[in-house]
Amino acid sequence: MRALSLCLVLVALGCSHASGKTPATSPGADQEMRTLLTELVAVNTSNPPGNETAAARIAERWLREAAIEVELFEPAPGRGNLLARLKGHGGGRPLLVLAHLDTVPARREEWSTDPWTLTERDGFLYGRGVQDNKGMAAASVLALRRLQREKGRRSRDILLYLGADEEVGGGHGLEWMLANRPELREAEFALNEGGLTELSEDRRQVRFVALQASERVSRNVVLRATGPGGHSSAPPVTANPLVRLAAAVARVGALPFPARLTPAARLHIQARAPMTEGELGDALKRIAASPDAPPQEAVDTVAKLDPALAAVMRTTCVPTLFHSGTRSNVIPATAEATLNCRLLPDEDVPALQARLVAAVADDSVEVRMDTRSPHSPMSPVGDNAVFRAAKAAAARIWPGVPIIPRQSTGTTESAMLRRAGIHAYGIDLFALTPEDARTAHAPNERVPVASLQPGAEFVYQLLRELTK
Repeated sequence: MRALSLCLVLVALGCSHASGKTPATSPGADQEMRTLLTELVAVNTSNPPGNETAAARIAERWLREAAIEVELFEPAPGRGNLLARLKGHGGGRPLLVLAHLDTVPARREEWSTDPWTLTERDGFLYGRGVQDNKGMAAASVLALRRLQREKGRRSRDILLYLGADEEVGGGHGLEWMLANRPELREAEFALNEGGLTELSEDRRQVRFVALQASERVSRNVVLRATGPGGHSSAPPVTANPLVRLAAAVARVGALPFPARLTPAARLHIQARAPMTEGELGDALKRIAASPDAPPQEAVDTVAKLDPALAAVMRTTCVPTLFHSGTRSNVIPATAEATLNCRLLPDEDVPALQARLVAAVADDSVEVRMDTRSPHSPMSPVGDNAVFRAAKAAAARIWPGVPIIPRQSTGTTESAMLRRAGIHAYGIDLFALTPEDARTAHAPNERVPVASLQPGAEFVYQLLRELTK
């Protein structure tokens, strides 16, 4: 992969540095997208408990109105998964389009608007799930309806899967569907979340469209300390479990994770470097030019200026949960901490566990980790059907915008599809600034109003190109 030159990759992807202006769109199409998104956001599908069936019923109604085949499956009560099929006319293997209907929870007191009411304010649409991932669900439903209305000839079937349980991965969503609905495994390509359509900070230009072809894999590590417990008025001489655990977490928190470039990360940075100015651009150019491990000073600069981009280059382990104690006057007998690790797709997991054990440096603190390989192969990039389709689709929405590959920092269900032999690619239909993108999973999740209809049009054009 090192020998794959940047020039060849960029030529194959049709990169250009012309300005990507947002086109004018139909008021009727914009209203249709708003109406469906309003209905989906209004259903609280916070996971747990999910309640995805209620949202799936909404999508089912919209699809049935267009005479599109649709079925609902419930692995558990309320955990609805929708599978629709828009029939094609050729012999090509199906295209699978997927989005998830569950969301992370939202606390009303942390939001400036009602999380379950789509609210327009100051040029943005706010609501839990507008980015992650009900916007993709709404746009996909509308794309199928439009293709059905046009009655054109299509080279392949389109399977639309709107799923449950993506945010928790408890087995009520895609994992269950792959095991029980064999038609999903027939797909040649899949389009999912996980890409990046970056909007300039002045909101005047779409800088690039990045298709996710690889991703880091989520893996939790549990640190556990135990002791006799007792009354807080008479603490033992030895440190209680909570103290020992806190010290262990602090040591892991200080553990450096070396940067290295997987093939997908290298291609992404090679593509980003020429279009990035200033100190960040200089650092990316030094990293792109490095044949082996990236220069540490350049990595440090990227980490300072763009932490999300820096995370593409390394495995990370971050403390996220503590569980200990029952009352303020009781020394706990058990203390547990959860670290959420995001592994590079080719990470040596047993070696990582050994590093964590060494960092904990306390035999009384247990380190529990699933040491199976993440095994998340990269989907092909370059001059293939999906990248050609994305280039053609984007040219109609944001003329001249480059199409580049990406390795995402987060985990999507595309890893599961790749393990099943399906070439999965992540897109982001909405053009977002980095600040906008950070609101996913956060209070006041939002998308720019100006990005709504171009995003829906991009999904339609992409499906149209892939079924020509």
